[in-house]
Amino acid sequence: MVPAAVHATLLWLSYQPEQRPGLGDEGMYLRAAEAVREHGASGLESFWPPAYAWFLAPLVAAADGSVWLVQLVQTCLLVLVAWLLGEFVEFALKDRWAADTAVVLTVAFPPLVAFSHYLWPEVLHLALMLGAVMLLIRCGPKPWAVVSGGALLALCLQTKVLLLPFLPMLAVGLWFVWPRPRRLVAIAVLTATVGLGVLPTVMAQQRDFGRPMLADSGWFNMWIGLNEVSRREFVDSVVVEEYSRYRQAAPSAAARSQIAREKIRDLVADRGWWGVVRRQMGRQYHRLFGRDSFLTHQLVGGAVWQRGDGYRAGDSVAGHAVRWLSYGLWGAVLAAAGWGIGVFPYRRKPLGAWVLGFLLVQCALFLVLHVKSRYRLQMLPGLFFFTVYAASWWRARGFEGLQSLRARVPMATATALAGALIWLAFSG
Repeated sequence: MVPAAVHATLLWLSYQPEQRPGLGDEGMYLRAAEAVREHGASGLESFWPPAYAWFLAPLVAAADGSVWLVQLVQTCLLVLVAWLLGEFVEFALKDRWAADTAVVLTVAFPPLVAFSHYLWPEVLHLALMLGAVMLLIRCGPKPWAVVSGGALLALCLQTKVLLLPFLPMLAVGLWFVWPRPRRLVAIAVLTATVGLGVLPTVMAQQRDFGRPMLADSGWFNMWIGLNEVSRREFVDSVVVEEYSRYRQAAPSAAARSQIAREKIRDLVADRGWWGVVRRQMGRQYHRLFGRDSFLTHQLVGGAVWQRGDGYRAGDSVAGHAVRWLSYGLWGAVLAAAGWGIGVFPYRRKPLGAWVLGFLLVQCALFLVLHVKSRYRLQMLPGLFFFTVYAASWWRARGFEGLQSLRARVPMATATALAGALIWLAFSG
């Protein structure tokens, strides 16, 4: 009942008393989808991978320019994400209760549910990523599974390039999961399939922008990440001003990227490595784990709502309920995930170490990259994994587990991690 109520409430907010206006990249993606329909090309700049525009185009066309069909399909994709995560949890933990809890949490978490209603590629990205992971883990190094998984990963990279650092970790995980005689060849075939899958886009970017790439936002995002001043999204942001400067810096994407790279090098030389790290540590993870999300910013009191955008009925009982449910669930997820990371039996369940590695790689990236709350959505499956493990741990052991002398150090670690994440979320 709770997931259905969350979905219904967010849809009601999206259309009452009038439709929520698109924000940021939403309008750009809608225009790109219309360009695909009319001209067979998205017309996107080098910053954005093209796959999401192609995903939107037939849905928007079938709905005669409306977004209701996109919302319906993305809601179905979110249900698929929940099912895939549940399958992964059961495979890794051998715990059906934890798997069912992961499914419910995924389809009931308001900041994630909201993205099934927005024109952003996050839900599609999660579906492709988890689909590839589960296909490769469940089916093993069978040729059809390896090629299909590689194709899904190639599509995934063409929705969000931030998955790229995850691919070597995926190969390491598969190395330990797949049987020894076939794993080397299978990983080589997987790598080749991913490369071939992204090759058309890379070549198109070479033709249009002078560089072989999937997208060209990395150096600009790093420059913004090193120059933001606030611990909160949408507060004293430098993005608009810096993007204008970036666009005017040079006529070509390659030249603009080179200029951004040189500016970063000069900034690091001026501040010193330790100065950069210290400054970033004091801000980035408050932004990444902060209590507010792209959803709550659009409800009453949020930064987007205060400037006149966001949900038109955000100052309603439903809007307030969604805000506090989002805060409460996010706090519970962070506390439980921190605890789960601290007490997880990595030796007996090695896939937990793989999930933790994925989260750590993401955190390392966001030490320097520009951070928006929506960027943490790709971390949610990992956080939910440790959340449901912690819930299962408490369900099985309760307070009796705290009395184990051998667990004193893990307990202390778990408590410290949970406390640190809560502090990052609610103190910024």
